[in-house]
Amino acid sequence: MSKPFGFFICQILEISLFCPKFGEMPKSIAVYFQKLIINWKTLIFCGIVFLLKTNLILASGEPFPIGAKSWGIGNATVALADRNSVFNNPAGLGFLKENFVSTSYHARHNIAGLQTLSLSSNYNTKFINIGLSIERFGDKLYNEQKLGLAIGKSTNMISLGLKVSYFQAAIENFTSKNTLLTEFGVMTKLSSKVMIGFHAYNLTGAKLFASQHIPTTLRLGISFTPTKQILLVAEAEKNIELPTLVKVGIEYQIVKNFYFRTGLSSKLNHAHFGFGFQSKQFIFDYALSSHSALGFSNHLSISYQIEKSSTK
Repeated sequence: MSKPFGFFICQILEISLFCPKFGEMPKSIAVYFQKLIINWKTLIFCGIVFLLKTNLILASGEPFPIGAKSWGIGNATVALADRNSVFNNPAGLGFLKENFVSTSYHARHNIAGLQTLSLSSNYNTKFINIGLSIERFGDKLYNEQKLGLAIGKSTNMISLGLKVSYFQAAIENFTSKNTLLTEFGVMTKLSSKVMIGFHAYNLTGAKLFASQHIPTTLRLGISFTPTKQILLVAEAEKNIELPTLVKVGIEYQIVKNFYFRTGLSSKLNHAHFGFGFQSKQFIFDYALSSHSALGFSNHLSISYQIEKSSTK
């Protein structure tokens, strides 16, 4: 039986902490590390860790997109003001007219310990809109938690958003580190059908472990609603350590309150599909994303619209 994903994360992090350069790894540790690779999925993951230079990434793939709707349209969400804005771009909170409570579950590649759970809510006031988010990734051996507070303020055409999160990563019986993350976002309505969005993640360059830092990511995108039934989205994402990633997606309302979604990115080994439907004040979203080497991931979200509105 294969060991939980968290077990391998613990071993990888322990090695990276003591040996930032794998070329300097003591022979005894190298032999021990080789014994941990016991199935093909683990081998692939370890290869990715080497290629991306372990000190540049976190196990969860921060910043990890939240929400099945987001995954259904290829995570091109920077210019969308919806129930996932507290995760994807806090500026979207300023344009929200309804209050939501949402929960999401993301199971990646059918690997034990590689799941993300989230809970979020937003509340609109007369002066400012507020969002609260909670995320948890991993298992008992290795896990990451994030608790965030976001605010959004809009005029008729422009919305600004700011988010601060407490982020913690823990390795069982070894170490636990925490830091503060900051996010900033802007959304502008060019017309009733076109929106432009910008989002900056971790501008302060916060770190956890000495040999690992959380990436700084910049996103710029557009959303276009040519009709009430069609939503088109596109964005460019730049991780300062990686090449620019381009993402596009489409949502089509097949019948009233039932939506089909799909998306693609410049990483051609990724594909996204999903659907969503609304029943009174409940909204259900599901998405399936695929990776040519690691397989399929499932994404499920359930939202409750506290204040019913005629718009989605």
